[in-house]
Amino acid sequence: MISEQAIKDFKAIWKKQFGEEISDEKATEEALNFLRFLDIIYRPVRKQWVEDYDNGTHRRQPKKV
Repeated sequence: MISEQAIKDFKAIWKKQFGEEISDEKATEEALNFLRFLDIIYRPVRKQWVEDYDNGTHRRQPKKV
């Protein structure tokens, strides 16, 4: 569950971005959707990948057709 303060903060961000007030229920739903989205797309960057990139030893994977 999302805390009351987090909902309040989310509503303030929503108002600033979209110019509209939303209910606590809508804020909770949208915040949870956003968190699920981040969970799906976020993958940590391995330290070795950063080191390889910094050293110029990284390799691009060929695109699969």
